[in-house]
Amino acid sequence: MAGQQSGEFRGKTIEAAINAGLAALGVTRDAVQIEVVRPGSRGVLGIGAEDAIVRLTVLAPARPEPKPAPRPETPPSPPPGREAKPQPLEPQPTAKPTPEQPAAPVVVAPPPVSEDKRMAGVRVGREFLMGLLERMGVQARVEIVPQSEAEAGDGERMQVLNIVGENLNMLIGRQNEVLSALEFLTRLVVTNQTHSPGYFTLDVNGYRARRAESLRKLALRMAEQAVQTGRTMILEPMPPAERRIIHLALRNHPYVTTQSIGEGDRRKVTIVLKKE
Repeated sequence: MAGQQSGEFRGKTIEAAINAGLAALGVTRDAVQIEVVRPGSRGVLGIGAEDAIVRLTVLAPARPEPKPAPRPETPPSPPPGREAKPQPLEPQPTAKPTPEQPAAPVVVAPPPVSEDKRMAGVRVGREFLMGLLERMGVQARVEIVPQSEAEAGDGERMQVLNIVGENLNMLIGRQNEVLSALEFLTRLVVTNQTHSPGYFTLDVNGYRARRAESLRKLALRMAEQAVQTGRTMILEPMPPAERRIIHLALRNHPYVTTQSIGEGDRRKVTIVLKKE
């Protein structure tokens, strides 16, 4: 194999996205490395829902060790004074030509999106969002800022369309419901106009950035309590994007690991001690 095959695949859930990728690549689950790019969201009444995105990378098979070639058998020597009679050659069956097998299809990963195309999508999203806010009668401006470190983790930082103004709490909603719906609509418009996913998020007066930093500190504090008490710590229910921040904050912790439990809006993160 000249290089590893990989690609990003979508689904309503992470499991559905993985199954779609396995079917497209034509491999089994144990033959790929799975990376969750986006956990997805069910949204509110269908608004703000996002598909889960996973990246599957086909693992290169181990090369088998070459087997030694079998040694030809040496016929026994005839007794002295007696010559071996030549044996008649048996007719060899003529090998029938076999039809050529078609080459297996090669799955090519989608080409990476250039930075210029990403920024073009960000600008389209900003123009749409400014027009939407104007039609809603909301006095605000939209600035483009980099994603905070707590939100991005060790990954690449996306751009943030940050809505700035006064009395904008109505654009956030309970558990970010309104903000998630605005983000979904903006990304939908960008995808339709640029034929490329929107590589950005939405924020209101830096609310998500502050919330992400607060969640990161909460994760570290709860992890310390779990280590000191030896007990599992259970956090409050959170939307997928906020649970992701907890997972990112503790993914390299030496003593604890994180798990998500529950269903729907009641899904929450637990902090569990690692087994020795």
